[in-house]
Amino acid sequence: MRWSPPRALVALALSVALSVLGVAAASPSRVVYPAQRLPLLFSHAVHVGKLGVACVDCHATATTSRSVVDRLTPGEDACRKCHAIDRARPDGVGAGPPTACVACHPGYEPGASVARIFIPTANLKFSHAAHATSPCQTCHGDMTKVALATREQLPAMETCLTCHDGVRAADACTTCHLATQGGRVRTELPDGRLVPRGGVTGAMHDLDFRTDHDQVARADAASCASCHEERFCTDCHAGSVKPMDFHPGNYVALHAVEARRGVPDCTVCHKSQRFCVGCHERSGVGVRAESGFDRTGVVNRFHRPGWNHGVDAQKNLKTCAGCHREDFCAECHTAEPGRIGVSPHGPGWRGSHRCRSLAQKNPRLCLRCHIELQRVACD
Repeated sequence: MRWSPPRALVALALSVALSVLGVAAASPSRVVYPAQRLPLLFSHAVHVGKLGVACVDCHATATTSRSVVDRLTPGEDACRKCHAIDRARPDGVGAGPPTACVACHPGYEPGASVARIFIPTANLKFSHAAHATSPCQTCHGDMTKVALATREQLPAMETCLTCHDGVRAADACTTCHLATQGGRVRTELPDGRLVPRGGVTGAMHDLDFRTDHDQVARADAASCASCHEERFCTDCHAGSVKPMDFHPGNYVALHAVEARRGVPDCTVCHKSQRFCVGCHERSGVGVRAESGFDRTGVVNRFHRPGWNHGVDAQKNLKTCAGCHREDFCAECHTAEPGRIGVSPHGPGWRGSHRCRSLAQKNPRLCLRCHIELQRVACD
């Protein structure tokens, strides 16, 4: 069994690597934390760093809040503890901490309404009360160096996984993410589609992921199942209607290289004997339609003189199937009466372990040439 490091360890290593390289940590998701409007002048660096104000002095309800819908930002009453605010005197009064409206509300004009802040509810399940035993900076960072707190001070997933490792805290996705009725993560949210951004899981859903997701799916199928039902996979892998946006533009002219390499495997979606050969014949590249590959003319022959097709067919039969249908091969390689009857099997095939194994696994394959069932038997 291959050893996999705990996700918390991977998250820590990622964080250290980013800091060494001078790269900023990942910003919080705009789908999870929607855009805010904060028409305020405020400095956490002054209040927390210089004056030593405790977080709970302003965010009094943070230690008891059990839902993201709770309002945790301080109101005017919290500010009045230090600022002698007098609404009748918007220009400010006396000495001491600022009391003028424009000190906190930029652009304020007497008689006009104060611009309101807008902090939409996060698309998460979260309880501040359950996390109150940890210092605030564990999730929100060092506030002594921050002016006005924004979305950037909200914890990203890498931060959460330092504790949610399946041991100290639950690591199921729906512990924090909203769930559907089927118990999977809700990916369609009011502010966009929630998709992995890579990092700890390595499953970044970028433009290449549709062709490169097989390794991630094999390594951790449970992570895929957190968001996707099985039918999501079968709609592409076994569905009769294939997605039209899978290949890039002009792929017809570019697909030959990938088809020869087998990356990605064309047969995952396309049947070579129907889809590929049919298109090649319609395009004049097959052997049934009018083609520039003249079988008799030496100059225009597709195969070189003296070509031994048996060797190439054994190396890569898919290349042959690009032009030839199965019945073309069966003209010679069949046991039907009246045909040439050239065996495609090498010496010592009959009765070999390989012969028995294939006959037991898929006897229909043998029946493509061996019409009588008793002739399929290896002994």
